[in-house]
Parts: sequence; C-alpha cells; structure tokens
Amino acid sequence: MQEILEGIRTLADERWLWGVEIWRLVVALLIIFLGFLSRRLMRAAFSGVLKTRAGKTRVHWDDDLVHLMPQPLALVVQVLLWNMAAVVLTLPETPINIRHIVFQGLEVALAVALLWVAFRLTDVIALILQRMSRKTETKLDDQAVPLLRKTLKVFLAVTVGVMVVQNLGYSVTSVIASLGIGGLALALAAKDTVANFFGSVVIFTDAPFQIGDWVQFVDVEGTVEEVGFRTTRIRRFDKALVTVPNQTFTSNAIVNYSNRNIRRVKMTVGVSYETTAEKMEKLLAQLRVLIGEHPGIDQGFNLVQFTGFGDSSLDILIYCFTNTADWEAFMNIREDLLLRIMGIVDGLGLEIAFPTHTVYLKGDAGEE
Repeated sequence: MQEILEGIRTLADERWLWGVEIWRLVVALLIIFLGFLSRRLMRAAFSGVLKTRAGKTRVHWDDDLVHLMPQPLALVVQVLLWNMAAVVLTLPETPINIRHIVFQGLEVALAVALLWVAFRLTDVIALILQRMSRKTETKLDDQAVPLLRKTLKVFLAVTVGVMVVQNLGYSVTSVIASLGIGGLALALAAKDTVANFFGSVVIFTDAPFQIGDWVQFVDVEGTVEEVGFRTTRIRRFDKALVTVPNQTFTSNAIVNYSNRNIRRVKMTVGVSYETTAEKMEKLLAQLRVLIGEHPGIDQGFNLVQFTGFGDSSLDILIYCFTNTADWEAFMNIREDLLLRIMGIVDGLGLEIAFPTHTVYLKGDAGEE
C-alpha cells in the first residue's frame, strides 16, 4: 500500500505523463466523461420537460421531434465534446501524425451524427406530410410520402459523403475518373434502377392507379398495396404478393377496374323446351321490365334477348350493368336479379332447364 501511495506522490510531482501535461490529461478525461454523461442528460431532458411541454400543444410535429431527436442530438454533442478533448490534448504529430488521424476520425463521426440528425428531421417532415395526405381523397399521395422520404435521405447521404471525402483531402472527380471501366459497369448495372425510377415518376404524374385499386397488366391481377422507389407491390386475389418493377408500367397497358363506376352483368337463363312461343314472349317482356325498372341497374344500356336453342334449353341472354362498382354491392344486386328471375319463371309456370339426355330404344322389328 505504501508503494502505491509513493507512486501517486511521484506522479503528482511530475508535470508530464506520456509526453502530455498532466493537467491536459485530467481535463481531457473530464471532457470525455462529460461526453458520455451528455447522452444520458440529453435523453432525460427530452423525455422529461420537453416531452411534457410538447404534449400540451395542439400540433404533433413537436411530439415527433421530442421522440426522434434525442439520440442523434446526443451523439452530436458527444462528438463535439470529444473534439474539445482532442484539442486540449497535444497529440503528437511525429513520427506518426496521430493528431491528424484523430481529428479526421472525429470529423467523419460528426458528419455521421449530423446526417443522422438530418434523417430524423426528414422523418418529421414526412410525418407532417403523411398527416396532410390522409385528409385528401386520393390514396396515391399516401405512398408518395415514403418515396419522397427515401429520395431525400439518399440525396442527403450522397451529399454528406461527397463533402466528407473532399474535406479529407481527396478529389471526388479524380476518384470517379479512376473508376474507369468499373464506373461504366456500375452505370450499366444501374440502368434498370434508373428505368424503374422513371417508372415510379410515371405512376405519380399520370396516376394510372392508386393504393387499393384493382388493376391488371401483363399476367398480373390484384390490388395495389404499395408503390415504392423501384417496385410496386400487388396483392393477388389468392393472397400472393407480387413485386413488379416500375419500368413495367412505362411499356404495358394497365387496366384499372376500380376506376369504372359500373360493373357488367352477363348471364344466360335457360328454360325448358316445354315453353311455348307465347309464354316465351311473356317471359321476355317481364324480364325487360325487371331490368328496366331495377334500382340497381344502370339504364344506359341493357339487353334481354332470346338467343337460341341450346342442347337442353331455350337460352335467353341478359346483358346489363350495375350502377355501382363496389364488389359487395354488385354481388347483392346480381343475387337480387337471380331471385327475381326465378320468381318470374315460377309465376309463368315455366321451369329452369337443366342438362338432360333422351334415350330412344329401338326394338327388334321381327319380334312381336
């Protein structure tokens, strides 16, 4: 124990340690410790006073800031404090320039921290735009917000990366030029990405469909779930998820069933061959009245015609359109039509035909 105390006394008498003044080491250690402590203090401040004040306001963006900003801001403060500690320390420059290496590392760390702050601010802006888009009738802008957020983050990351490379003393132009054939290969590899990007631009400018629309193109049919920067996700009716490159929409026809305001009803009603011509005329007349007066049928165009003699029935074509495109409402109208048609057929004493076969047995002419 006495040896340890003597070592401490000796250290206290010395003004230098590892080539650095002791007071500089002590101050630097305190600043480094304060850097670690600042993260806890920052999180405590945001989760305490600032969160309470933000909760009392009517707007929501301040709540988003309080929720998203503590960690990146704490990292910025920590890196700045560590930078101060590096300034206090007279780091050696020979034989190895440790000072230059440390400050370059801190510069990169600060750039990353500031980029994190910019990302979180982008998220706050995206949340504001998302709340605004919910108040509009179109659903496509709901998907445009995530796409805009991703685009801004990519732009910020590239910008900060270029600035860091330049500040480190490297020429961005020479780096790009030195890529040579590799750069050309990268450009060729990115060809599809660029095509998909312009495909997404077409989707948002021409708006051929919106989120939730029932669409069909090429051999894909289903409901649009998400429009991304590179791909669009379609949920098929068998619940399978199809990811389609956005460049597909620039060169293929798109059928949007959700954009129509009517749905087609096409059915064939077959009555038995016992039906007389007189009763057929009465049946056709009542069916035309039914289609013409039904509240769920659009009166722009409809057709009720006796079309021919089937294998087992006399066939009547009913061709009309419902006045709604909603699937459930369409099925209800179609069901009501079928029930009323059955009632008309029964009321006339007729029968709905079903497939039948008549077998004739020819006896032996030589037998009595």
